[in-house]
Amino acid sequence: MNTNKYISVILLVVFVLFINIISSFVNWNVDLTSDKKYSFSNESTAIINSLDDKLFIKVFLDGDFPAEFKRLQKSTEDLIKRFKVIGNNNVDFEFINPNNVVNEIEKKNLFKQLVKQKLSPTDLEINRDGKQVNQIIFPGAIIYYKGKQAAVNFLKQLPGVSTKSNINRSIETLEYEFVSAIDHLIKNRSTKIAFLEGNGELNEQQVYDITESVVDDNFNLSYHYKVDRFNIKEFEIDSATNMPDIVKQNSLLSSYKALIIAKPTIPFNRLDKLLIDQYIMQGGKVLWLIDGIKASMDSLQNKSGSFVSTKNYLNIDDQLFRYGVQINSNLIQDLRSNKIPIITGYSNNVPQQNYFNWPYSPLLLSDSKHIISNGLDAIKCEFVSSIDTIKNNIHKTILLHSSDKSRLSPSPSKISLGILENPPLSTSYNKKFLPIAILLEGEFESVFKDKLVQKNNKIKFIKKSASNKMIVVSDGDLIANDISKSGVIYPLGYDKNINFTFNGNKHFLINAVQYLCGDNSLSHLKLKDLSLRMLDKKKIQENRFIIQLINIALPILLLITFALFFISYKKRKYA
Repeated sequence: MNTNKYISVILLVVFVLFINIISSFVNWNVDLTSDKKYSFSNESTAIINSLDDKLFIKVFLDGDFPAEFKRLQKSTEDLIKRFKVIGNNNVDFEFINPNNVVNEIEKKNLFKQLVKQKLSPTDLEINRDGKQVNQIIFPGAIIYYKGKQAAVNFLKQLPGVSTKSNINRSIETLEYEFVSAIDHLIKNRSTKIAFLEGNGELNEQQVYDITESVVDDNFNLSYHYKVDRFNIKEFEIDSATNMPDIVKQNSLLSSYKALIIAKPTIPFNRLDKLLIDQYIMQGGKVLWLIDGIKASMDSLQNKSGSFVSTKNYLNIDDQLFRYGVQINSNLIQDLRSNKIPIITGYSNNVPQQNYFNWPYSPLLLSDSKHIISNGLDAIKCEFVSSIDTIKNNIHKTILLHSSDKSRLSPSPSKISLGILENPPLSTSYNKKFLPIAILLEGEFESVFKDKLVQKNNKIKFIKKSASNKMIVVSDGDLIANDISKSGVIYPLGYDKNINFTFNGNKHFLINAVQYLCGDNSLSHLKLKDLSLRMLDKKKIQENRFIIQLINIALPILLLITFALFFISYKKRKYA
């Protein structure tokens, strides 16, 4: 009997050791979370698997941190460990605390070097020996691969957002930040895109955040593409004819994979239109951000607090019509809108202000399943027009639209702050889902197809494109970041009136350009939602007794049941 007992114990020990040995070689991981928090996308897996050399990650987030930063640190470590498993030992890493350097001169030199390597420092308040002290940390990493390196700043520091929210957002985007950086090191970025100039488009400062990023991270166009500005009206001179070289201009334009036409204010002439048209016919992609109406919040800064909206005549209606859309001369009013501050009175000569929903600034929440707009945060618009689709052979996908409680103001019409004092009846908001951004895909016909094109242009005229795509958005401000009077550039989507950043603007635009350029592999990673699952206090209160029963009574009941079973088993065995 005793011998059998000892054999059983030995076999159990051997079995446990065997399982442990096997598990050390096999990664047992089952993701049971609803948001697949611990699962990699197929795109991420493919990129990590494509590594054919050692990739080393130095993470500079080590030390004694508050709980929120500890959570970010742990999430980063877990992510990189999963990289290592997927990467077939081609991935290695280390965590470094730059504040461990005792010598102050060496520490300063290290900090300078990290900044030079494009890591962003932040000032963190920590508890040291019962005292609150400030410490500079570098919540980021340097990735090394084949003699190249890339910086990853994974701490989001959006203005007007709490530390907790910024940390949570940082954790949500960790996979994208790291995988996009690795993808950046693997690939040679040679694709060129350009912002068009020459017709009063937004300048470099007004689109700085989407181009370079105010927050020092990888979420900008320059990180993925070579971004230029192309003036369509600046021609090289043909030495033979001493005239503008149109052929050369057409050739330069065709070198760009995509063009961004951001809020033009000056009408396009015939040659401008011809060059853009033939660029599209040759396979070029265009993101149009066009205002249908001349209107701005600055126009309300007068004694009357009003202005008359007028059509934004750009001489491209026929061109867009031929491609399949029409931007209407109207303004959308939406009950789902952003707030603006209005002075409602004075107290001791101090102005008192309240916030009111401004119907001319719709907040767009996409329900589209398309990769460009699926799962986006709210998008802020300003004085936006509706878009009609034209029946032709082009496939059209509505990416963004107004809410189901919208109305239209035709042009010309008076725009006044008085609408806040005397708002229209809610029943007048009887329009639903008015298109604001549309994806066009197919074989486009030239707007000059049935028109005489001067032969001396010397451009090889193309009447119809091969399969191509473009995106038309009826709001130029959607891509524009604010700039303070002192020249401070705010993040795209930041509203200083409510001290809040609408992240959807930037997400949508990056997704749009990547889709046009055929670079969709990482698009949905930016949309991965790993939001914290907060307890529903109402449900807890309603089901308090059941919860207590499950958490207290059930374990005791199971324990008693097991004890009774064990006693019964022993009695039967030794009876």
